[in-house]
Amino acid sequence: MSPLALPGSGSSAMPSWRAFALKTKGKNFAVEVLDALSAHIAVLDASGCIIAVNEAWRAFARSNDGVSADFFIGTDYVQACCSASHREEDDTAKRTAAGIRALLEGADDEFLLEYPCHSPAEKRWFIVRASAFTWNEHRFVVVAHENITARKQAEIGLHAAKQELEQTNRLLSHALERETLLARTDALTELQNRRYFMELARLEFAAAERYQQTLSIALLDIDRFKRVNDLYGHQQGDQVLKRMAAILRREIRQSDLSARFGGEEFIVLLRNTDARDAMHQLDRLRTQIEAAEIPAAKQAIRITVSIGVAERQASDSLDTLIGRADAALYRAKANGRNCTILADALSPVFATTEPTEPEF
Repeated sequence: MSPLALPGSGSSAMPSWRAFALKTKGKNFAVEVLDALSAHIAVLDASGCIIAVNEAWRAFARSNDGVSADFFIGTDYVQACCSASHREEDDTAKRTAAGIRALLEGADDEFLLEYPCHSPAEKRWFIVRASAFTWNEHRFVVVAHENITARKQAEIGLHAAKQELEQTNRLLSHALERETLLARTDALTELQNRRYFMELARLEFAAAERYQQTLSIALLDIDRFKRVNDLYGHQQGDQVLKRMAAILRREIRQSDLSARFGGEEFIVLLRNTDARDAMHQLDRLRTQIEAAEIPAAKQAIRITVSIGVAERQASDSLDTLIGRADAALYRAKANGRNCTILADALSPVFATTEPTEPEF
């Protein structure tokens, strides 16, 4: 609700500020002070009518409507606000009327409201401050409208910059998360890659050493994988690797780690698991892989894996533990494939024969 929005009756019966305040040929000091202020100031009597305005109020009126200097004198300010509330889309005028009325009735001593006051040429914002006071046992209200456009524009600019910065930070955060995920994940199988697996495995191994916990490592290698690529092509070979990874994710415990270790070789770390339990879990995994059928153009592909398992010993480092599992894996290959062998044991456990067609 701007000062401009107040229609006036132009009553000459009510004194202007100058007539109200001037006692001599020179201006009253208070008039000089109020006229020097940039805020648009008006004084209301107990009925809510304007009895005086300062130069800023008059200048604002002249610049907007070209009305006379005393245009607002005698206007019922509260009624003008109520009338404006029916014409305006927002509730600024209605809230202003209620606030001024509360001051006049003594329910409040101060009212403050920020509001937009846009013109066709520019966007503007004002703040209205109103305070009640008593003089000669009569209640008055002083109303001041102040242009805060510069501040609001700065706030809007700051808010836009903040939103842009937050959006940029979100994009950077998502990009960083994606880059981190890509750096840790094998692109084809979506399992952990070798580097990230080794980072986690070293932490797990150190914890197992410190708290004297069991820990086992298993290496799995798809038998005769080269034949898959030769017979069905590399794209079908990729599907086999993906299916292998899917079975790993489905069958191993959530507390364990799994990764593509390189080529057609995979690795599993089993927390708090001794050799016996590891052999049981890994051989069950081997049978699940053997039973799986992978769709292909001519016929379903079936694969088998050879597995080497090693349990952590007091003399082991992570590298030697993986090395012992690798030795057991090669022993499984030498013993006819499609079997699970425990490191330092020379005979395969739960050994079975490979499928005859297709043979990998």
